[in-house]
Amino acid sequence: MKPIAIQASLLALYLTVSLAHAEHAKVELTIESQGKQVTSFVDQTPPEIGKSPRPVLEVKAGEPIRVQWFFQNVYPNKTLKDVVMHFYVARSDKVGQKELPDTTGDVELETAFDMDFKPGAKAGARTRFVIDKPGVYMVRVESRQTQSDHEHFAAVDLVVK
Repeated sequence: MKPIAIQASLLALYLTVSLAHAEHAKVELTIESQGKQVTSFVDQTPPEIGKSPRPVLEVKAGEPIRVQWFFQNVYPNKTLKDVVMHFYVARSDKVGQKELPDTTGDVELETAFDMDFKPGAKAGARTRFVIDKPGVYMVRVESRQTQSDHEHFAAVDLVVK
């Protein structure tokens, strides 16, 4: 077999395997304050904390913080039924913390909704808030109940000085 034919065969095999393991969601989380902005893109569980390092945004206490996020079903022919989208801002111990913060206690902001996502459907939210207490916070949006062996999320570490 010629080298070009081998390369073409390997490319075809790679594309077939990639499509077979295609992800079911696209998630994006953008945080902006005082002209500084970071964006976090889709990560997945397990592990609960994900596989990619989180972007970090530093802000001053009392500054307005704007958040925008969206979740999209990227399956071409499958509806994701009864998916729960959960968004929260919770105090963390440190930047890059390897565990999820405790969301049973003092959470700065939390919202959730349940909906069906038809193929290609997209939902999200925009919000604005202020944190007055200095510290490290995790901002996270996550899917739950997608009837998959993993869930998707996007997260940012927010340092309030």
